[in-house]
This record gives sequence, C-alpha cells and structure tokens, in this order.
Amino acid sequence: MAPRDMGDFWDRRARENPLFFVDNSLDYNAPDVEAFWADGPRWLDDLLGSVGAELSERDAVVEIGCGVGRLTRPIAERAATVIALDVSGEMLARAREHNAHLENVTWIQGDGTSLAGVPDAQADACVSHVVFQHMPDPRITLGYVREIGRVLRPGGWGAFQVSNDRHIHRRRRGRERMRLVLNAARGRAPRGQANPNWLGSAVDLDAVRDAASDGGMDVEGVAGEGTQLCYVLTRRR
Repeated sequence: MAPRDMGDFWDRRARENPLFFVDNSLDYNAPDVEAFWADGPRWLDDLLGSVGAELSERDAVVEIGCGVGRLTRPIAERAATVIALDVSGEMLARAREHNAHLENVTWIQGDGTSLAGVPDAQADACVSHVVFQHMPDPRITLGYVREIGRVLRPGGWGAFQVSNDRHIHRRRRGRERMRLVLNAARGRAPRGQANPNWLGSAVDLDAVRDAASDGGMDVEGVAGEGTQLCYVLTRRR
C-alpha cells in the first residue's frame, strides 16, 4: 500500500468523523467530545506505565501518529518540546485547531514510512499509541521502529503499541464485506472498515526486536504480548 494511499485514506476519515477514527469506542453518530479529550492522559499513562517509562519536563519527544492531538496534549504538558507527526494533513489541521494553545509543539506531516524531518539523535523519547496497528504492511511498522532508533539520543527510549493479534486484521470478504460497505453507504456505520489502512497488520515481537537492534536499540520491556494492545519499550544504546 503506497504511503499516498495511507494519507488519502486518513484524510477522508478526518473529514468523516475525526474523533471516532482516533477512538472507535466512541458513538459514531454522537461522539462524546469532552470524554475524548479527558481520556488522553489515561491512555498515555496506560502506555507508559505498562512498560515503566516516564516523561521528564526536560524531554524532547517525538510522537508518531498524533491524529487530532489527543495524546499530544498530555505529552506537551509533561515534556519540554514535542514533534508530532501524522500522515494525514486533514488530521493535522484539526490538531492545530484544537491545540492552538500548545506553544511547545511542532506539527509535521509525515511521509507514511519514516520520521523524515526529525534530525538524527534529536529526541529523548518517542511515543506512539494505536497507530502501528493500522499499518497495512508490517514492514512499514518495522521501518518506523528503526527510525525511532535513528532519532533517539543515546540512552533515549521509545514506548509504542503494536498488535500481535492476527485475527483482528483479517481481510473482510464476501457477505461480511458487503454488509460493511452497504451500512456505510446508508450512513449507518463508519466508512473504510474493510480498507487495509483500517484493518492494518500484526507484527511478530521477534521482528520488532530485530528492527530495534537494526536501529541501535534494545527491547527493555513488553506488556500485553499476543494481544492487540502490545506495549513495547526500547532503549537507544
């Protein structure tokens, strides 16, 4: 799947219902905006706490897949600076609008395969949550893991979520796919649910370890192995 296709897909989802496509536990027809923003710190704490990571007020942080900035807010409150990347220009436009008060955040539209625009050895920490699970090819995710190693300073860490649950990424076919398409066309359900950019892909932890090593990192912690919410902590050598 070409990166441009990824960007186009998420641009369409941003125009359709940006909050739901960041958190699909919300009511598609009437997402609770207040709860959406209030849950940002909780999800950040869940990720970091699961692997024993903690942000410092001196940290320069890179966030991969910032969406509309739900986790960017609490990251910016705890760190010195944040570079927040997303492949969707539409999502970034909404992130800037919703988070205009965050003066320590730089918003960057990514290319869908790398952390281009972030210098080598720039970051003390990299964070990504519920992003890699939507990558249509695990090789894209592993490329980002290597890129995390590139942008981290020696001793810096990356905390990110991947999916190890292959079942949730299975391609929808036949009647199931037709039902999704028809319900979306009638406005009864979100669009794009059968698209590879939504269904994403699982990655093997051994492959994550190899990619981390290629990026000059060691895997220091894993929580939730074998599930959709598998949290990984890496450390730059």
